[in-house]
Amino acid sequence: MKIIRLIACTGLVFAGTGVACSTPVEDEATGQVRSEVIYGDDDREEPFTYSDPVWAQRVLDFTVALVPTSAVDDSDPNDIQIAGPDWIGRDDVCPDERFATQPALADCSGTLIDDDLVLTAGHCINNCGDSRFVFDYAMNPSTGQLNQITSDDLYSCVDFITWYRDPSGADYTVVRLDRPVVGRQPAAVRVSSEPLEEDETDLIVHGFPRGLPLKLADGATIRSNASSLDFFVANLDTFVGNSGSGVFDLDTHELVGILVRGAQDFEPDEDEDCVRPKQCLNDECRGEDVTYAFRAVQAMCEKTVSDVCSCGDGACGPLESPASCASDCSCGDGVCSTGESTSSCPADCQLEVLYDEHTPQPNWVTPGIQVRNAGTDSLYVGSAIVRYYFTKEPTGTLAGECWGCSTTPAMSFHEVPGGGCADATHYVDVELPSVSLAPSGTTEQLRLAFHASSWQAFNQSNDHSYAGGSWNWAPNPKITMYRLGVRVFGDEPCPGVFIPPPN
Repeated sequence: MKIIRLIACTGLVFAGTGVACSTPVEDEATGQVRSEVIYGDDDREEPFTYSDPVWAQRVLDFTVALVPTSAVDDSDPNDIQIAGPDWIGRDDVCPDERFATQPALADCSGTLIDDDLVLTAGHCINNCGDSRFVFDYAMNPSTGQLNQITSDDLYSCVDFITWYRDPSGADYTVVRLDRPVVGRQPAAVRVSSEPLEEDETDLIVHGFPRGLPLKLADGATIRSNASSLDFFVANLDTFVGNSGSGVFDLDTHELVGILVRGAQDFEPDEDEDCVRPKQCLNDECRGEDVTYAFRAVQAMCEKTVSDVCSCGDGACGPLESPASCASDCSCGDGVCSTGESTSSCPADCQLEVLYDEHTPQPNWVTPGIQVRNAGTDSLYVGSAIVRYYFTKEPTGTLAGECWGCSTTPAMSFHEVPGGGCADATHYVDVELPSVSLAPSGTTEQLRLAFHASSWQAFNQSNDHSYAGGSWNWAPNPKITMYRLGVRVFGDEPCPGVFIPPPN
């Protein structure tokens, strides 16, 4: 394997060659609580010095570094170059500290949990363009230099499946990468919402402390659980750069949490005019906060389909219902599931879509829609999406309008993934204008209409959402509605087919 050379240049080092010196990369996202503490013994290890080499190799497979996009030169796909400081240049750490001369290029850490999904801390990334996701960012034992980074190790963010950050609570995001990761097995994730036992659960954390190449650190346990079960506190040896790191149960090798914040700062070494990591006894200092993984899993599984998501994970997924998974989907769980409605489960279902075919014509589809707030609280529904499903027989492109509407809503047409099903090959998304609905309040009646550029006729009898002309502005559960990216009304048309919710 070709190895990346590191070039010193005014305190900076480079993964690769031919990159000019640039400004050192600063700390991870602003507003974080710094976490730079060694509890008891310094348990940080290189993957190749860790006592369990099989597990160390697994960790290399699924652990990913978040590196500033501006620091990455991917012009040569076989020799990706990353510019940044060594640890001395980044923090003025004392030269005799462990790992002091290694490159410190990463801002945060993450864990691959599905073929194209990475779990990390919410504060680590606010915009997809901020970071690149780099696998194999680790030292090579033969040369003492970084492993070679190629295009198969480098990925970009294209979407946030879920993002949440409470500075004193849960902190997580699940990022969708630009493509499935090549040749790597994702980590196993603990989806149980039961708290882990304090002082009884041995932990190990994997990540990039202060941006250093991959380190493993075990020898830690859980000190306490937050009463909310949003996070637990542990005595992990972690630093800034470890934010987003996967924290694992050492016995089961399951991902149980995400490192998000901790005790503060280095300590100055006045004799040497440099800084050293703060040292605490195992039961001293504030400890390190770790968001429970199940919090992120539950939020993710309500919005996407993944091997991580299954009946019993605590989230009513887009392909689950009270009939198929009563343990996850039940009235009162906050999700308006398939089969639930404002009448059968008012606790979860507050909005409903009323329907009428307003002006039947063979060359047009003319659904009328109106949204009603059946709940007891006022709701803002601006930018919510109403989705009407149909089968497209006419050739040509589709175009839509709203007849007699005071404000024309945005309309966009899409194909159902995989060719759809017998009653739905396409759908139209209608974005509601800005409006708040008081209890029992309604939007105006939106008399939608769309046609094909060929002006051929539609056969509406095989359209999932078509209900004929007898409805007279009544709730139609075959039309779906999404608010804040989550389905809040209606049943989707193709069982077993995941239709992505609107962003």
